[in-house]
Amino acid sequence: MRTVIAATLATVALAGCQTQGAPLASPQSAAAIAAAPPDYVTAICGQCHAVRDNAVSPNPQAPGFADIANSPGVTRATLVTFLSDAHNYPMQMDVDLVEEDIELIADYMLTLQSDDYVKRPS
Repeated sequence: MRTVIAATLATVALAGCQTQGAPLASPQSAAAIAAAPPDYVTAICGQCHAVRDNAVSPNPQAPGFADIANSPGVTRATLVTFLSDAHNYPMQMDVDLVEEDIELIADYMLTLQSDDYVKRPS
C-alpha cells in the first residue's frame, strides 16, 4: 500500500511540467543541488508545485516537492522510476525528461527529506 501511495503522490508531483528534447540542466554538484532547486525546476515545475521546502504550491492539487520527498516509501529509485515513465503522469502533465534531468530532479527532491518533516496544512 505504501508503494501505491508513494507512486500516486509522485504521479501528482509533476502536474503541469512540460519539457521536450535535450537536457535542460547543466551538471551541478551535490552541494549546489542541496542549496536550491535547479533553475528549470523552479521555472517549469514551480508553475504548479512548491519546489522549495516550507512553500505553498501555486496549484492546490499539486503537492509540494517536500511533501512528495517525505512520503512513506519514496526513494531515489522510486522517483527515478516515476520520472522515467511519462505514461504514468496525470493528464495535466506533458513532460518528456531525459535521464540527466530525471536524476537531477530526483536528487534535488531527496534533499528535502527530513526526519522531523511536518506537512503544511492545505
